[in-house]
Formats: sequence, C-alpha cells, structure tokens
Amino acid sequence: MASEARVMTVKSAAPVLVGALLVGGLGAVHGVSTDRWGPSGQLQEASASLDRLPPAFGDWTGEDVPYEPEDMARAGIHRCVVRLYTNRRTREAVSALVVCGRGGPISVHTPDVCYSAGGYRQVTDATVRTVVAGGGTHPFRVARFAKTEGASPAQLEVFWAWSRDGQGWDAPDNPRVTLARAPALYKFYVVREFLPGTRAEAADVCGAFLARAIPEFRAALSPG
Repeated sequence: MASEARVMTVKSAAPVLVGALLVGGLGAVHGVSTDRWGPSGQLQEASASLDRLPPAFGDWTGEDVPYEPEDMARAGIHRCVVRLYTNRRTREAVSALVVCGRGGPISVHTPDVCYSAGGYRQVTDATVRTVVAGGGTHPFRVARFAKTEGASPAQLEVFWAWSRDGQGWDAPDNPRVTLARAPALYKFYVVREFLPGTRAEAADVCGAFLARAIPEFRAALSPG
C-alpha cells in the first residue's frame, strides 16, 4: 500500500511540474525573439526526435501525462514529452519532462522561477550533482521545493539540465548566456515527491533513474 501511495503522489506531481513550468515560462518568454517565419530545420529535427524517447527501459515503465500543446507553445516550447516512470521492482516513481525549443526561451526555464510561480518555495540551495551514465558524466542541478500553502509536508526534489544535442547533459552557471543562442535546445527535468524525515528522503531515486535513462535517451536523440 505504501508503494502504491508513492506512485499516486508522484503521478499527481507530474501535472504540477507542467503547470509550474508554464506559469514561470509564460512570463520568461516575453520579449524573447520567436520563430517568426517558422522553426529552423535543426529545431524541427531535434523536436521530432522526442517521439523516439522510449516509454520503457530496464525496470522503468512510463505512462504519458496529458498536456496542452498550445500552452507549451506559448511558453516557447516547440515539443515536449511528459511521463510518469515507475520502477516495477521497487515501485518508486519519478515524473520526467523533456522539452525542446530555441535556446532563448528554453534556457530561462529554471525551477527556482517556475515553481515559485506555481505556489512552491525553494527550501534548499541548488547544488550540482554529477550523474555517471553511459560511460560519461552529466552535471545536473538539484533543489528541493515545498508548497507555500496547505497542510501537506511532502516536498519535491527536482533535477534539471540542458543539452544542445541530447548526447550529454550539463548545468552551466549562467545558461541564459551560454545557451540562449542555440538553434535547438533540450531541457530535462526529473522530479520525485518524498516526506522529510522518512527513509525515502535519503533514497537516490532520481539519480538511479537518470543513470538508466540517459543512455537510452542519448540513443533516441541521436541525429538521424
């Protein structure tokens, strides 16, 4: 029963992830140049590659979470995949969101802005966690968030990083400067929900998921 409850609470967090991203992104994209004459060929190809992201790999099985493409487009997101992945062995679950768009709007979508706009407060400083996967190292930023209102003590742990080509992930200090001019840019969020003070707080669920997902996603996002 406890494992089923964990899955349900993380499943409910997936729409929160999308909503928080949109609330923060709609403001952030204001003033950023858009694809006035349509997206570039590079962006089209990168966006189309999201269709190849596997819904299952290893012990993880994904369930697509519905969203409104029009809302994503208004946030500067050309295409995205939103899934709840559940580990069939441990019953642990994470929400995963991969978005693709031009570097300008995608580089400014950061959880400290998005989640604050969605009714959360950041309760830990963002740190960099290096995930070892597929023979390489991939820095991700990590922070925890809690609801500003309501009685629920649950918190969210959020991992996020960017990639120009889907082959390696990075978390630069100032993505607005280093990534804004990219003609196509991916952003990868992984979120889990936990109760502080429980055994689940110390579990490395997101790290374990990323170690397994990154090689699979790299193959899917490979050009051609």
